[in-house]
Amino acid sequence: MKLASDGKINEDGIISSSDMITEKEGYEAMLYMLKAYREATDSNDLTDILSGGEYWPVPNRPADNAYWEYWLEAIQKVKKEGGPPLKKLS
Repeated sequence: MKLASDGKINEDGIISSSDMITEKEGYEAMLYMLKAYREATDSNDLTDILSGGEYWPVPNRPADNAYWEYWLEAIQKVKKEGGPPLKKLS
């Protein structure tokens, strides 16, 4: 199975990429990523969400490598589908 992170993370968990996105794409990717994380974990705890993405214990290595995969998947989704749908208020 090909992962979004193939070629963008080494065997030591160090992430790298030279791809560029716009600020808007980054914002929309963040929205997709946070929604996917909430759906996968059923957690709304921002501390849990943010702590896994922090670099620890070395630079450029997330505490949880899955975050890099989630991020790259979110960017691919933005590039393929555009931004998330508008929220419907009741």
